[in-house]
Amino acid sequence: MVDAIAGFVVGKIGNYLIEEASMLMGVKDDLEELKTELTCIQGYLKDVEAREREDEVSKEWTKLVLDIAYDVEDVLDSYLMKLEERSQRRGVKRWTNKIGRKIDAYSIVEDIRTLKRRILDVTRKRETYGIGNFSEPRGGEKNLNLRVRELRRARSVDQEELVVGVEDDAKILLEKLLDDRVNKRYMISIFGMGGLGKTALARKLYNSCDVKKSFQYRAWTYVSQEYKTRDMLMRIIRSLGVACGEDLEKIRMFSEEELEVYLHGLLEGKKYLVVVDDIWELEAWESLKRALPGNHKGSRVIITTRIRAVAEAIDGRVYAHNLRFLTFEESWKLFEQKAFGNMKWVDEDLQMIGKEMIQKCSGLPLAIVVLGGVLSRKRPREWKMVCGSLWRRLKDKSIHVSTVFDLSFKELRHELKLCFLYLSIFPEDYEINVEKLIQLLVAEGFIEEDKEMMEDVARSYIEELIDRSLVKAERIERGKVITCKVHDLLRDVAIKKAKELNFINRYLSEKHRNKRMRSFLFFGESEDLVGRDFETIYLKLKLLRVLDLGGVRFPCEEGKKSLPEVIGDLIQLRYLGIADTFLSNLPSFISNLRFLQTLDASGNESIRQTIDLRNLTSLRHVIGKFVGELLLGDTVNLQTLRSISSYSWSKLNHEVFINLRDLEIFDSMWVDQRGVSLDLASFSKLKNLRALTLKVSTFKLSSESEETVRFQTLVELTLRCDIRRLPKDMDVIFPSLESLTLV
Repeated sequence: MVDAIAGFVVGKIGNYLIEEASMLMGVKDDLEELKTELTCIQGYLKDVEAREREDEVSKEWTKLVLDIAYDVEDVLDSYLMKLEERSQRRGVKRWTNKIGRKIDAYSIVEDIRTLKRRILDVTRKRETYGIGNFSEPRGGEKNLNLRVRELRRARSVDQEELVVGVEDDAKILLEKLLDDRVNKRYMISIFGMGGLGKTALARKLYNSCDVKKSFQYRAWTYVSQEYKTRDMLMRIIRSLGVACGEDLEKIRMFSEEELEVYLHGLLEGKKYLVVVDDIWELEAWESLKRALPGNHKGSRVIITTRIRAVAEAIDGRVYAHNLRFLTFEESWKLFEQKAFGNMKWVDEDLQMIGKEMIQKCSGLPLAIVVLGGVLSRKRPREWKMVCGSLWRRLKDKSIHVSTVFDLSFKELRHELKLCFLYLSIFPEDYEINVEKLIQLLVAEGFIEEDKEMMEDVARSYIEELIDRSLVKAERIERGKVITCKVHDLLRDVAIKKAKELNFINRYLSEKHRNKRMRSFLFFGESEDLVGRDFETIYLKLKLLRVLDLGGVRFPCEEGKKSLPEVIGDLIQLRYLGIADTFLSNLPSFISNLRFLQTLDASGNESIRQTIDLRNLTSLRHVIGKFVGELLLGDTVNLQTLRSISSYSWSKLNHEVFINLRDLEIFDSMWVDQRGVSLDLASFSKLKNLRALTLKVSTFKLSSESEETVRFQTLVELTLRCDIRRLPKDMDVIFPSLESLTLV
């Protein structure tokens, strides 16, 4: 995995040499040498990590490389941060800039040359102590990977979750769920070891047509080892779908007791089904039980757990179902679906090798699908090599999940390794929004700038991880992955690797603060944040690229929630997430964040004042509810604009949005809409538009010219419109349309 970090830093050095060449002239040659040495070392590291067992000397050597790679990144980022700070100075302070720049230039020259000496010393150590055999990075790999990515793109999202061998289990449990003779609330627990498919079975039942017809309300929540009752209650309430918009914002402010009362009131007298996924202890159920009425309407609760004692003692009226391992025939069927896909004919030798490996998986579905993901990308002659590698790693004569994961992980390109390890920052069982994940990966710098749009590349990486069964597609709409998850067992392995590399830091205290921190993300329902602690501990980390404070309750000033001013000093930010924070205004210091790519202010009140983002020329995604005028500068990178009032949209030059993909416009009661009219034909100038939402009262569906206007790229259209007003030639106007929603 160190090769991934080295590759990331090599890419960053290359970008700096191109973008900041004039400022780095004094150390250009030294940086070039650093880049060359790191590139060569990266090739060696790939060989080290491909070994069956890494010796202790190699481990210590790779740690030295890792420290240097991190230090290179720190030196470059710190230098450019100082330059940026000086460029923003005004008044008397500007006179000190010339002297300060000379000091900074001298400092970086010394730092880079020190790093160069260190890396040359590390290279000599490898040669002196004979650490491994050096190999140059293999040529043409990037182009090959690009071709493979293009060939395989979106394959995974067309497949439904593979569920094999649970037909009998599903039949038994479905009868229990739908048994009208049992009127009182009844518990069903599914238990078994991790990776057996407990959640998949519960999901199959939850989405059954018979279940949907039988239960008035259905809800799903997860628990995990670290849980908060308040979060679980909120997930159930959201899952029910009966509260939305302003009501949901009010509910977020409830205390835990108030949430219990509210949920109990919603479900009282109703026939409901609630799934509580991944319970580890009885106390978690006890904390939920008060909110779920024990009525006589035939309600049901399903829990999943790894622990038999929890499954059997969860309630007085409980049916505990022990999920079994797959038979060999079922295991082979699951493996075939994953490894061979739609192949019409499979070589007998491949079948024989596959069956040998499946026999050692001991009927554990997770191990089987991850193994299938590895082999699905292998040429026939490589299967024997995989088989031999697995035999050398056998534990207790069985193939464990961690064994197959290691094999799969080692084969990933360094970009994919970084993306997968990044998923370890999300909490256990967390349902990850793919759109947000893509924006984060781009902001972190994990996606190399190429001819393709970086967001498309990031999505292809996520889909490849799904295809390899390292990540699970949780929610799919129209063939597109909307949310995803990482299985607990795979996440545990990822966390272990990430900690070894100092890739993640889960501590939130001054004592454990990591000065190299580039990202700070908050997870959970709305919580109060002590302003002083926030400023003194976290936001003095000037190198932050990502700051996601979604759900945080900021302190009030003059009766309004406001962002801490110290955020305006984080000039390296690429991602600022302030969703669901109850903010109704954005401070002027936002304009300081000139490298910002994503501003996510969704889920908040309408922002009515004028917002000036003209200095933020790197913006790619602007999300919120902008009523007042939104001032934008260079919009060549802008892809997402949600949502903007029709008044504000009318003030903008629409022809400059050449890469806009997702646009939402709405009418607001807070501004005068008179004189504002939208002609649907005008949006045809947005040549890359894929999703358009118009929640406005008046607009024209047809063009005034006789020529038919076509939206070649639009796939999603949402309109506030009577169906009778729709033109008859919709298929001509919208040839690529996949979804039409009328609101």
